[in-house]
Amino acid sequence: MRKPAALFASLPSALALSLALCSGDAHAQTTEAWTDPDPKGQGTRYALDKFGFRAGAEYRANLLYVNPIALNSESNRRVSWIEHRLRLDVGVDYLDKVRLYASADMLDGVLWGDNGTLASGPKPNFGTNINTRSPNITTPCVGLRGTDPLNADDYGYTLCSQEQIRFRKAYGDVVLPIGLLRVGRQSANNGMGIQAADGDGRTNRFGFSRQGNLVDRVLFATKPLEAFKPKEERDTSENRGVILALAYDRWVTDSVQLFADDVQQVDVAVRYLAPHLGFARDVFAGAYYVHRWDDANSSSINSFGLKAMGRIGDFHLTAEGAMNVGSTREIALANSYISNDPVVDQRILQGGARAVVRYDKPLYTAYLEFDYASGDADPNNRTPLTQFVFAEDANVGLLLFEHVLAFQTARVAAAGTELLNRLGAPSFPSDSVYNRGAFTNAIAIFPQFDIRPIRGLTLRGGALFAFAATPVVDPVNSLLARDGLTIEDDLVNFAGGKPGRYYGTELDGRISYRYLDHFLFDFEAAVLFPGDALRNEDGYAARSVLLQGRTTFFF
Repeated sequence: MRKPAALFASLPSALALSLALCSGDAHAQTTEAWTDPDPKGQGTRYALDKFGFRAGAEYRANLLYVNPIALNSESNRRVSWIEHRLRLDVGVDYLDKVRLYASADMLDGVLWGDNGTLASGPKPNFGTNINTRSPNITTPCVGLRGTDPLNADDYGYTLCSQEQIRFRKAYGDVVLPIGLLRVGRQSANNGMGIQAADGDGRTNRFGFSRQGNLVDRVLFATKPLEAFKPKEERDTSENRGVILALAYDRWVTDSVQLFADDVQQVDVAVRYLAPHLGFARDVFAGAYYVHRWDDANSSSINSFGLKAMGRIGDFHLTAEGAMNVGSTREIALANSYISNDPVVDQRILQGGARAVVRYDKPLYTAYLEFDYASGDADPNNRTPLTQFVFAEDANVGLLLFEHVLAFQTARVAAAGTELLNRLGAPSFPSDSVYNRGAFTNAIAIFPQFDIRPIRGLTLRGGALFAFAATPVVDPVNSLLARDGLTIEDDLVNFAGGKPGRYYGTELDGRISYRYLDHFLFDFEAAVLFPGDALRNEDGYAARSVLLQGRTTFFF
């Protein structure tokens, strides 16, 4: 029996998390060209003597239908469900100087109905379908459906238990004479960046946001140049001038008696905002540097990012780039439990970029998007970790990355994690094979066009052309098939076929109707024409279709 070789050469690339600097309205800053701005007035402060209050609420119900979700088999053909979520946000302050905020999601992703199996979890509330009187708390997930937990083909969509309430944010602000201090669980980024998105609002051009990227952080932000001005000329606003931010993040605390196993991070960010700058308006320029370290695994990662956006006449432009560099031995250490390959420090070299130019007129919008995320075509632990993953809520299209690739990678990740768990590995790098619906290992061109025939109604269409940055490789099954020192002849994609370079062409459409700025109805559809990156060993991959309807109530 051939012994499994070293596994997975992938690493979560959402390492460089830029800083949330706004202390009030999450959408106070200029919005990116790749987002739809929410109506103004969300998160308005209401004063009562010296105290102020902010509140927000959103209820969303979403119907999804995908056929097929598995492009290469007769099983796992179709999926369809209705899910919902209630989000509540609340804030209280004293003189708008000392503030507390909290945000919680209820029934997030929970299916409509009384779902599950009595013989196993999650259990329904009633023993027969016809006798159902009340729903329970379940969510769709990829889990074992067959008999072999080490075989990715035996995994498919099943039901899992879900939390009834999940607190997203809980933090305090204090506006000091020299700046803003924020402490607690907060958004890792304000707005929608390629490495982190706040998950707030209804800003995706296609699809919707879920939880967003959150962090436990101590943040201090200030406007250092204002200290050199006379007191009467100082500008303390949050939407003009230069803002400097410093932060400390605690990502992991495994043992409270040890320090070496903690994952920690320090952040430095600079932002410049100008409502008007020459012939441009809503100008934003930002840069950040992040250092993350973990002594137990000799991990040291440095992340850099640049972002710029603004408007020139009817043109709205946004561009962002990011890079992660460093090294870690955590992946090789886990692999050593199943292979004879040595434990080595693997270099990290990952890069991503996004750029959009948009031309806006009252009745229509012309839109062109470019996206890039580096990939990793060699899963051996002798080579660098080079796969970059966008933030999960930074949607690129509706179907390819969000559902089809997510399903393929989730099955592989589940089987790989089961293998490492049985062998007692200290960590599970196989979990990062699952893209969670994010854009990764890809180069995309995404032209779109909007028409607004009447107030509140938007008709949108787009064509997504998605290429792989490197050949699409399933790191688990490729390394299990490795029969020598070289792996090139053993590589397979997530469907068992030869690695390809073209994901396919996806046609997306959306009809969106906003009523009274507090109700939103969406109907979305997509057709995916798969390329060679998604085909199996017989060269087959079925065309896939998505239909999605959604109602959103928000205040």
